[in-house]
Amino acid sequence: MLRIKELAKEKGMTIAQVADKMGVSAPTLSRIANGNTTTDSLKRVADALEVDITELFPVPQKTELVCPSCGAKLKVEKQ
Repeated sequence: MLRIKELAKEKGMTIAQVADKMGVSAPTLSRIANGNTTTDSLKRVADALEVDITELFPVPQKTELVCPSCGAKLKVEKQ
């Protein structure tokens, strides 16, 4: 799922306001947020939120890191 709701909140906007700024309905924006989209729609969302298109995608969370010196695997826990 895209980060549209999270980014809108950070910008002090509602989903309805983002949709209005894009010229689409809130249900249409919801479908876009759930992955039913095109690159053109993603660009329009990014423009409405005034962010780079890459910010719409969630950042994968690593659960394990490897020490570059010894090769030991270290578990990373969410807090």
